[in-house]
Amino acid sequence: MPLPPSPPSSSRPPCWPSFGPSFGPSFGPSRLGRAALLAALASSALLPGCDDPQAPKATPRSPSPILYAAPGTYAEGTAFAIGGVPVMKADIEEYLPLMRMIDPHLVDTSLRRRALANIVLPIAAGQALDAEAYEAAFQKAQRIRAAVLETGIFPPDAPKANYLTGTWIDVGLVPFKAAAGMEPGTYSPLLESPAAFTFFKLVATNLQEGEAMGPQTELVIQRYDVPYLPDEASVELIQSAIDTLPLEIVDPEWEPIVPPILLYKSVK
Repeated sequence: MPLPPSPPSSSRPPCWPSFGPSFGPSFGPSRLGRAALLAALASSALLPGCDDPQAPKATPRSPSPILYAAPGTYAEGTAFAIGGVPVMKADIEEYLPLMRMIDPHLVDTSLRRRALANIVLPIAAGQALDAEAYEAAFQKAQRIRAAVLETGIFPPDAPKANYLTGTWIDVGLVPFKAAAGMEPGTYSPLLESPAAFTFFKLVATNLQEGEAMGPQTELVIQRYDVPYLPDEASVELIQSAIDTLPLEIVDPEWEPIVPPILLYKSVK
């Protein structure tokens, strides 16, 4: 399937000014104080005029060139694969409306690149690191959430709540997207976030009745994360996986959304 066309570009430089030390787009600042490392993989740190001094650079330890998967290797609808884990087009497209809401000035190719670099690729890389732990965390998170919904009581092995307040920058892209359409006092579905399975209780918002969510919408949530990678090292582990695991282009039409730092990561 070809990459859907982008609307005409605006004259605004393709940067997200919010990228920086406090930006925890998908991990959420409650879990990872240095989530900006992954955020820097997004195109704002890679395009001319948008250099970020905190951006990770291609290094000599990056051994794997970009590969092109043979036709039929992966299921239909796969855009890429990292470490053999498929990255589905639908998973990237799912975040396109949110990215467009946050910065409507960017063309869709840039917005898809952000979704890939900040959310979808880190999730796939984490799964590739430890598939068994990934599945075990999923089963545990599913069981805990089901018990809470049924009884209102958290099991003894439930994670502690992280209380977060603010916009998408403060609560994370994954919960922010899921909060659309939720009513205060309700729990989210079980969500995949980098290094963990997540669900949260929406406590409150600053939305007026009938008002749609926007980039300045503020939420109050109780977030619960069931990690499948060691929490204290998950940023480093996922960064290393993205650096070193082979990235396969499954559909060449989608190659333009791959951040350049990954396309040329085998070059010192």
